[in-house]
Amino acid sequence: MATAGSLIVAIQKLFGDPDGNFVTATTGVDWLNRAQRRFCNNLWALDEIKDYVITSGVKEYDLPTNCIIPESLMWYQSGVRRLMYSPPDMWSDIEEASPNSTGSPETYTVIRGQLVIGPQIPGTTSATSTASGEFATAAATFGLTAASGTLRSRGYVKCGTEIIEYSGITSTTLTGCLRGRHGTTDVTHASQASVFQVDLQMRYRKVPTELATTTDSPSIPEAYHDYLEKYVLYLAWLARGDSSKAQVAYNEFDSYEKEAKRSIGRRSKDGLLKIKERVNQRRRVWW
Repeated sequence: MATAGSLIVAIQKLFGDPDGNFVTATTGVDWLNRAQRRFCNNLWALDEIKDYVITSGVKEYDLPTNCIIPESLMWYQSGVRRLMYSPPDMWSDIEEASPNSTGSPETYTVIRGQLVIGPQIPGTTSATSTASGEFATAAATFGLTAASGTLRSRGYVKCGTEIIEYSGITSTTLTGCLRGRHGTTDVTHASQASVFQVDLQMRYRKVPTELATTTDSPSIPEAYHDYLEKYVLYLAWLARGDSSKAQVAYNEFDSYEKEAKRSIGRRSKDGLLKIKERVNQRRRVWW
């Protein structure tokens, strides 16, 4: 895979600076990072999933530190429901329409780095249990003591920092466990470890991994490295103070960005159709 250094060499040639007197390794890495952030903000969904355990009466939850944009929010506590997004400037009107109400939220927004759900405040805390014995790594069956609340027939639980997906449940056991889900680590859990049902799940775009040196490789797929090069070339002419060449470079970049957006849009549509079909299949067997 191409590295930041190889991309910078290509940019230096396009800029007419093969010796790197103006587009240096340091400025090149900085500009590539800016290009990566723009790409992720505008085009590419570097998806992650954050799982939340619900506390009764709590409607605000911290966003992950690497979150750019929440893409969707699923509520599982009282059914499989996708919450609708509302802009922050409309949030007060939504809350005023349902003062002090509790139950299943319908919408969400993001305010000062926090995810806020509403207008209803969750009226029920996530179901909990404890491990009835040690739960070793890679184990697919998880023994439980009596639960507080009702764990769903299938879904996700959080034990320590690990998210575990399970496909079946008895009064004392989670079965079909898939370990270390959603970027967490499969670890051993001690007897009596607390187990929490996941009732809120967010898919979001994450911040691309910052390039630190020229030996690092971009987070962006190699098929879109031309996007990074074209944007950095624009930044270079802008920094040089040549507005006419910067405009030409930007126009070329803008055309490429629009084409990349169409390309990614087609991929996303195909992916969303597949996701929708999987969700429909789950709904038929979820409860």
